[in-house]
Amino acid sequence: MIRASLLLAIITLGACTLQPQPLPSGSWQAYQSRVSQLNDWTLAGKLGFRAPDSGGSATLNWMQRQNNYRLRLSGPFGAGSAQIDGNSQLAEMRYDDKIYRQTPEQLAEQLTGVPLPVSALSWWARGVPSPSQPLATALATSPDGYASGFDQAGWQLSFSHFKQTDAGHLPGKITGTHTSSEGRSYSFKLLISSWSFLEEE
Repeated sequence: MIRASLLLAIITLGACTLQPQPLPSGSWQAYQSRVSQLNDWTLAGKLGFRAPDSGGSATLNWMQRQNNYRLRLSGPFGAGSAQIDGNSQLAEMRYDDKIYRQTPEQLAEQLTGVPLPVSALSWWARGVPSPSQPLATALATSPDGYASGFDQAGWQLSFSHFKQTDAGHLPGKITGTHTSSEGRSYSFKLLISSWSFLEEE
């Protein structure tokens, strides 16, 4: 009888320890869990970029629908504007009355001169590492649970100017710097003026 009672107590204790515990409010884990579920959104802002031989800035409107996106950039390109539609594998760019089809990264580099990891940028805009890239390192968080910076995919990133949106706090400024294996330096700065989200049905 004693052994049975002891066994029951051990099983009960084990079951209690296996139950998932709620994430504390204001923690990095809670923030990352929340914003990783934001899959349908639109942001408006300004993208600045600098390469060793070029640089510029563009007004940006980014619409993300699950894994598909549409980027509209206007301002610095002489011909006026460019539109990129795609997903993580393939993208199509309409620019200067021509259509280009390459990987998202190839098109972004063709347009700006900077090897921007477009698929990762959709996660970085929300202030979290991309799950499709190598694990982030050098993670620094604020007392509110936001990431103030981390390194991923060869980029050193910083996040600031967090603002309240309909989906909670999100960064308003993201900066990134990257040095290639040839020693060439690249950077970008994304200033987000507004976020909007599709209402859940």
